Amino acid sequence: MCQDIGYPNSIFCYRKTLGPDWCYHALLIQNYQRRAPMEEEMRQTAISRHIQGGESPKDVYTSLNRSKKWFFKWLTRYRTGSPDWFKEQSRAPKTRPSEIDKESKDLILLTRQQLADAPYAQIGVSAIKWEIKKQGLSFPSDRTINRVLKREGLVKKNSLRVQRGRIPLLHRNPGMQQYPPDGSGGAALH
Repeated sequence: MCQDIGYPNSIFCYRKTLGPDWCYHALLIQNYQRRAPMEEEMRQTAISRHIQGGESPKDVYTSLNRSKKWFFKWLTRYRTGSPDWFKEQSRAPKTRPSEIDKESKDLILLTRQQLADAPYAQIGVSAIKWEIKKQGLSFPSDRTINRVLKREGLVKKNSLRVQRGRIPLLHRNPGMQQYPPDGSGGAALH
């Protein structure tokens, strides 16, 4: 454990080059924490120099050793009127197009529950798809149904299945080879 930062060591540990208490990811985190406030101050300074000081955009971004794109990105954010315009925004996608909607998920889970309550009914993906089709509703793909069942912890492993692997019918031990009775040492008999 890195004592100064409190993060556990990882496979990226650079102990030999950086000392016994440091690891690579801790340095990255520490560097980001140090750099983030300076970046925010630089953004605010650049925009205030342009808006209040009247400097041209080119003078501002060249003196700060930044690009034109960087300057106009923050100028556009400033003009939105948000009080936190200078802070970094999340880069995570706002929607997940591959995510199934709540109604379809509930339909799959309800159908699975109804099948599980029925005696001798199959409860797999094919059975769920068949039941949804019988109701005249549109149904998702097999993979989507399986993914929903797996997320909800409803996928059961088949306990009747024998362990995988080859089980030989006749096990041959090399020490039990039969040789001709005359002891000539010819080819072994099988």
